[in-house]
Amino acid sequence: VIGNGKKDRNGRWIGEIFYNNQNLNKELVRNGLAWHYKRYSKSANYADLETAARKKKVGLWRDKDPIAPWNWRKSKRNKVQNL
Repeated sequence: VIGNGKKDRNGRWIGEIFYNNQNLNKELVRNGLAWHYKRYSKSANYADLETAARKKKVGLWRDKDPIAPWNWRKSKRNKVQNL
């Protein structure tokens, strides 16, 4: 794990995971298995990987209407509050 020395708003360390010199974070985005969270990351490389995965309709981009994790969590919080 290569960290940038920063933590997210929940106190978790931010970093990229490498295995055999391969960036697993980028592989997840490239294969449509993870989102590039543009609110906190301005990386053009991750944005390009996500755009390419969307165009290829791989991974979660096969779904007609994928729900971003942050939107899914928000909808769950709203359901609990409305009970």
